[in-house]
Amino acid sequence: MHDILVIGAGIAGLTVALKAAENGKSVLLLTKGAKPDGSTNYAQGGIASVTSPEDSFESHIADTLEAGDGLCKKRQVEILTRNAPKAIEQLIKWGVNFTPAKNNANFFDLHMEGGHSFRRILHTADLTGKEIMRALLARLKQCKIDFLEHSTVLNLIVKKSHCIGALTTSAPVYAKTVVLATGGAGRLWLHSTNPPDACGEGIAMAYRAGAALQDLEFMQFHPTSLYAPQLKKTFLISEAMRGFGGILKNHSGEEFMNGVHPLRSLAPRDIVARAILSEMQRTGKDYMYLDITHRKAKDIKTHFPNIYAKCLECKIDIAKDWIPVVPAAHYMCGGVLVDSYSRTTLKGLYAVGEIAATGVHGANRLASNSLLESVVFALRACEKMSEPRFTGFKDSQDYKLSTLNSQLSTFSKQKKEIRTIMWEHCGIVRSMSGLKIGLEKLRKFDGILDLEFRNFLESAKLVVECALKRKESRGLQCLTDYPEKNPKGLKHYTIKKM
Repeated sequence: MHDILVIGAGIAGLTVALKAAENGKSVLLLTKGAKPDGSTNYAQGGIASVTSPEDSFESHIADTLEAGDGLCKKRQVEILTRNAPKAIEQLIKWGVNFTPAKNNANFFDLHMEGGHSFRRILHTADLTGKEIMRALLARLKQCKIDFLEHSTVLNLIVKKSHCIGALTTSAPVYAKTVVLATGGAGRLWLHSTNPPDACGEGIAMAYRAGAALQDLEFMQFHPTSLYAPQLKKTFLISEAMRGFGGILKNHSGEEFMNGVHPLRSLAPRDIVARAILSEMQRTGKDYMYLDITHRKAKDIKTHFPNIYAKCLECKIDIAKDWIPVVPAAHYMCGGVLVDSYSRTTLKGLYAVGEIAATGVHGANRLASNSLLESVVFALRACEKMSEPRFTGFKDSQDYKLSTLNSQLSTFSKQKKEIRTIMWEHCGIVRSMSGLKIGLEKLRKFDGILDLEFRNFLESAKLVVECALKRKESRGLQCLTDYPEKNPKGLKHYTIKKM
């Protein structure tokens, strides 16, 4: 028996675990792999926070609301932005080293990214996520936190409308409070910047347990992943590259963003992703270009050493050559519905990080608000975990694994088929008929009983069902049948198992 069970060990899960342990709670941390991993390691750009005297909370709030296309929950955005400096302080206390300003070590080097009015992106070169994970894992070794690797969670355990634990492939695990930190769902699509495990499993489990979900239709497609078919894993070209002066061009060298948005290549991600897709379709090309060659080679290598090295592996010298880029599924703005303290609608269950629908992103996430959201709302979750919780636990024999097909099968062929369906029918640009066809194709897999595969399939179906509900084009939902925003007003679509 533990006070807190944390499922997932990216930045959000580790923040909860570390803070709860500091508060004297007993914590069990579960990870699916051999070590804590996830999308945090892939985060290049950085974490947004007001630190410059020229900047302001009001500006950060306004930029977030603008990117969210009218659907952000303003109170949550205020909490996010005003708690950002406190979150940064906590990360630094835990050992995170952000890149200092070149001429003043007492200040941070700040990047500019699309949608931001000021330089406010703290970073560690172009490997910010990796540095954060390094520091948090080092801190983890100093704390009394139980850590269980190679543990796939199949289902949440619910008793009397209260989440009391989780069923894993090895045994049932119980806790007074359960925290979902399982990450996003980008791997439901054929092209994605996400790690292999980002398949929305937590979404499916929370839904079956009775928790409400919200805004699942808003999957953010990052406009600039590296087009390099020879790579086994998709590689992200950071948003900060455009903030550094990168210009989007077609194969003829035309800056096609000039007539699309006033911010041109620095426009919000949803607009840029659709513009790239449109230009690809217009010209019949498989990719577009990002040009950074007008900047000094020394500065490029200093600010983006990891990106420079990876591109060089692909025979692309970004100081001399244009970078071939293509959009890819990147970040889910919706998820399990939570309040301002990360509590879901199911008692005893919290959700933090990308899986949580806090409402701060609205219909489209502002760049570098994701790492910030994870820390801010994970810290806030720990403020409420001292509340009395359900104690009527059942004996573990009530949940015998022998009653379930818990032998994990990869079903790699079927998963690839589902990813293709999602890419073709629920991608960057959608149609009602395409979504309906996609849903029917997904339902053909319903007979497979393996729970791990069931989580994968159920998450995909839930996304499509939510997309069908939103009969408008807003933010990341671009629907050809309804090209305009709904004139009747804004609405969040919530889905819950009855």
